[in-house]
Amino acid sequence: MSINILQLPIHILANILRNLKLGDIRNVILTCKTFKNLIVNDNGVWRAICEDRLILHNNSERNDTSTWYNKCRISKNWWNGIYKRKVILQTSSNYMPWLKYHNSEFLIFSLGSELFCHASDQKGFPNSRANWKINVPTVKRSDVRTNDISRFVVSDNMIACGNRDGSLSIYKVKKMKKRPRLIQHIKDCHEEGQVEVSAVEIIESVDGYFIVTASGKSPSVVLWQSNERCLFQSEIDIAIPNGNAVKSLAVSNTKDMLAVGLDGNSWPILLDVNTATILMTAERTVNVRQVVRDIQWRNENTIIYVTHSGMLNQIDTRIQKIVYDAKDPFLSRLYCVKTDHNNAILVGSSEYSRCVLFDARNRSSHVQMYFTQRRPSPVYSLDFDSTKLIAAADRGLTVLNFNINGKAIRQRDYSHVFHSM
Repeated sequence: MSINILQLPIHILANILRNLKLGDIRNVILTCKTFKNLIVNDNGVWRAICEDRLILHNNSERNDTSTWYNKCRISKNWWNGIYKRKVILQTSSNYMPWLKYHNSEFLIFSLGSELFCHASDQKGFPNSRANWKINVPTVKRSDVRTNDISRFVVSDNMIACGNRDGSLSIYKVKKMKKRPRLIQHIKDCHEEGQVEVSAVEIIESVDGYFIVTASGKSPSVVLWQSNERCLFQSEIDIAIPNGNAVKSLAVSNTKDMLAVGLDGNSWPILLDVNTATILMTAERTVNVRQVVRDIQWRNENTIIYVTHSGMLNQIDTRIQKIVYDAKDPFLSRLYCVKTDHNNAILVGSSEYSRCVLFDARNRSSHVQMYFTQRRPSPVYSLDFDSTKLIAAADRGLTVLNFNINGKAIRQRDYSHVFHSM
C-alpha cells in the first residue's frame, strides 16, 4: 500500500525538507499549495539554509518580518543589490545632514539649523510631508561658523541638538508625532562657546538624565545633569588625555560606559560614566592624520568605528583589542557607521553617495555596495532596518527599499573584490 507523502506528520516532513538543497526546495514549493505553505512558514528550514549567510535584523518590532522565509528573501536582495530607490528630499543648497530612523517609525533629520520629523506610512516608508519642523535657537558669533546642527540624538522622550555655534538645544518629547517642546538652550558648552559642539549623547539613569557634549576643537567631555526642574547644568568636565579633541560619542546599552572617538587618533577611548574614569586609553595610536569620525556599540562588549583613512574596526572592550577590521573597497574616507547589533554593518563613504555593507564574520571582503544617489557627495549619515536603507548626502535624502520582488528589478551587483596596486 502506497502512502502519500503529504500524509506524513508535519515534523517528519519538516525534517525531510531541512536536508534538501535550496534548488530542490524551490522545486518542491512549485508542486502544490500545501508544500508551499509548509515551507514558507517553517522557520527551521530557512534558518538551516541561511545559517552562514548574512541576515539583517530589526531593532524595532513594528517592521520585523514574521517568518524566516521573509528574512531570507529580503536579505538576499541586500546581498545581490536588488532594491527600489526613492528620493525623500532634494535641496538646491549643500548641507551636512544628520538623520535618525527612530524605531523604524519616525525619520528625524537636520538641514542647517532646522530639524524635521516624518512619520512612516503603513508600508513603513517616511511620508513626504513632515509631521513637524523646528528651528533650533542659535547664537550669533563673531567668527565664520554657521548655525547648523552638527549632531543630534533622540531618546523616547528627549531630543538633544548640538550646534556648530557652540550651543546645545534640549527638547521634551511627549509623542514623537507632535512638535517637541524646548526646555533649555545652553549657549556656551565648551571654551565659553568659542568652539562647536561636534557630538552629543543622552544617558538615562536612576538619578535622572545626563547629556554628554564634546567638541572637535576642545580636549574635554562635559556631562550635563538634570535637576528636579529638568534643567541641565554642567556637572562633570572630563579632560581627554594627550589633549585630543573629540569627534564622536556613543553610550553603551547598559548606560554605564561611553565610547569616545578622537580627533588625532585611530583608536577610541572608553569612559566609565559613573566614576568619570578612563577604562581604555589610546596613548600608543596618536596620529594627527587620523580621526574616528563615527562610533557605535555593536553589543554590550564590542564597539565599531570608522576612520578618516577608510578603516572599519571593531574592538572587544574586555580584551581591548581589534577583533575585526576592514577597508573601504575604494580606500575612501568613511563618515558614518550603523549596525543592526547583530552581524550587519553599514558605512557611508566620502565619494559617490556610496554605502557599503559588511558582515562582521567576514574579514575578506564587503558584502555589497549601494550608490544611493547620482551625486559625487559623501554619505554624511545613514540608518537602516531589515527592509530599507536611508542615506543623507549633501543635497538630499534617499531611501532604498529591499522588500520587493527581485524578478522585475535590475540587479546592481558591486560585490566584487577590488585589489589595490
